[in-house]
Amino acid sequence: MTDLSEFQRKPRHRLTHPRGFEPGIQWDGRTGSITAELPDEPDQAVWDVLIADWGLDPARTQVVDGSLQIRAWDAPDPETGGLRRLKYYRATIAPRTDHHDRADVDALCEKVERRKPAKAPDRPTTEQGFLVVLSDWQLGKSQEVGGGTPETTERILNALEASVRRYKELVRIGRNPGVVYLIGLGDLVEACSGHYDMQTFVSDLTDREQDKLARRLILKAIDSYVDIGATVVAMGVPGNHGENRKNGKAYTNLLDNRDYAAFETVAEITAANPERYRNVHIPTQIINNDDLTMVLDIGGVPTAFAHGHQFRSGANSQAKLESWWKGQALGRTQVADAEILLSGHLHHFVVSESTGRTVIQVPAMDGGSRWFTATSGASSEAGMVSMLIGQEFTRRWSDLLIL
Repeated sequence: MTDLSEFQRKPRHRLTHPRGFEPGIQWDGRTGSITAELPDEPDQAVWDVLIADWGLDPARTQVVDGSLQIRAWDAPDPETGGLRRLKYYRATIAPRTDHHDRADVDALCEKVERRKPAKAPDRPTTEQGFLVVLSDWQLGKSQEVGGGTPETTERILNALEASVRRYKELVRIGRNPGVVYLIGLGDLVEACSGHYDMQTFVSDLTDREQDKLARRLILKAIDSYVDIGATVVAMGVPGNHGENRKNGKAYTNLLDNRDYAAFETVAEITAANPERYRNVHIPTQIINNDDLTMVLDIGGVPTAFAHGHQFRSGANSQAKLESWWKGQALGRTQVADAEILLSGHLHHFVVSESTGRTVIQVPAMDGGSRWFTATSGASSEAGMVSMLIGQEFTRRWSDLLIL
C-alpha cells in the first residue's frame, strides 16, 4: 500500500495576537492610525515601507511624532517548542506638512503681482466652423406678444445681417471661421391646422405662403455669405410643425415634412445656378430617416442636431435633452458619438456641460405664445444662436452669441 503520509498537509501554526491588537490601518483622508507587527525597532524607512504596503503614499503620509506605542508579548515558537518574544507598534498617521506638492501661497502671490499681460495667441492653425442656427421661425403664426409674421420676418432679417457682421468681427479678432453652417432646427413654418384648435383662425399666412417665405429667407441667408465669398453648408432637420397632419396626427412618412422640403427646394434652386453657388453645399441625404437627426463634422467636431419633439422623459428641458441622448448612446444611433447636441422646440435658451458633453437648446424667433405665458407665467426672448465649433477649443465650442 502506498504511503501517502509525506503528501499529507501539515497543520499550519498560527501566531496569536494579544487581545485588542489586529494589524491594520484606519484612514479618513486626513488622519488615522496604523498597527503593524515588526521584527526590529522602526525607523522612517520602515514606516515608509509599511505606509506604502497599506496603499498610501509615504511622500504624502507620515507617522505623527510622539504617537508611537510599543507592546510586546510571548507566543509559542513552533520551531523550538519554547516561547518567542514578539512586538507590535501602533502609531498615528497624518498628511505630511512638508510634502513638495503643497502650494506656496507667498510664491503664488508674488507670481500674481509680477504677471504681465500675455501676448495675443497666434491665429488658429485649423479651421473652425461658424454655426448660425435657424430655429422655430413658425412663419404664419400671428396674434402673439412679439407680433405676427411681419415682425418675425424682421427679426430674422436683422439677426441674419448681424450674423454676417459677427463673422467678419471674428476674423478681425484672430479667429478662423472657415465654413459657414446655416442649420435649421425645425418648425420654420407654423402650419394652418392640426396642432391646436385655434391654429386655423390665428394663422396669418396660408401653408403655401408660409413655405414660400421660408424658402426665400433660407436663400437670403445663403446669399448673405455667398456675397462675402464664404463657403456655406446649409441643411435642416424636420420639426413637428412641418409634419403633414390629419386630425392632429402625422399620417405620412417622417421625411414628408415642410422643414425638410424647404431645404430640398433651395438645393434645387442653387444647383440650377452652379456658377454663383459653387461653394454652397446642401446635403439633403444626410438626414437620418429613423429619428430625424443629423450629424455634421464641424471643424473636426461631430455635432448633432435634432428638433426636440422626440425628447420625452425629463423634469425640465435639460433633463429631456440629456435623457434622450443617453438612450441614443445605448442604442448606438448616429448621434451617439457626437460631442455637441443642439435642439430647438422648447423656445428658450439652455446650455449644459454636466454630462461631459455639451447640450444646447436654442431660443425661437417667433413672437412667443400668449397661451403658454398665460398658463405658466413664463416667456423667453427671441434670438438666433451663432457660435464657433472646432477642435482647438477646450470645450470644442467658443464665441457663442445670441443675435
